[in-house]
Amino acid sequence: MSTRTPEPDDESLLAATARGDVEAFHQLYLRYAGRVLACARHLCRDEALAEDITQEVFTAVWTRAETFRPDRGSAPAWLFTLTRHKLVDHWRRTGKGARMETLDDLRHPSQPPEDGDLRLSLRKALDHTSPEQREAIHMAYFHGLTYEETAARLALPLGTLKSRIRLGLRAMREVMSQAPECRLPTAVL
Repeated sequence: MSTRTPEPDDESLLAATARGDVEAFHQLYLRYAGRVLACARHLCRDEALAEDITQEVFTAVWTRAETFRPDRGSAPAWLFTLTRHKLVDHWRRTGKGARMETLDDLRHPSQPPEDGDLRLSLRKALDHTSPEQREAIHMAYFHGLTYEETAARLALPLGTLKSRIRLGLRAMREVMSQAPECRLPTAVL
């Protein structure tokens, strides 16, 4: 009778990767490379660029795994955030008019293409934020701006902007948790 060792969770794999464990990194890569590639494809609509971004994301995972903080979000959310940041960095470097998804186009790669419920749920959740929170969330998440750029455009201190976004996302999570049929992936919220 053989007992199978349970697979390590994402946080353990990231911690081991931070210590230089190549096998842990390999397991993370096998677990998430396809999803990161799908996310990059979805955001940029360019296969070659999506592959390059996926490589950059996993290079960053190898070199910066110690920056992952489980108290700030899940491992998949961290990976999808890295993906988005790598794309924004690429667009800034190349000056090729970045086309970030708008609220109407936004959908997580694991969801079916026509997901009107998700868009409707996002709109309803955003309706429960203040106008200031909504504007900050739109700029930072749907227009591809960094927090620093968003703070500059809104003429706010960076800490104030981050608090505004955090409170807005918390309000959105609360609304979404009350509608389980319309839950969003962690990477979105």
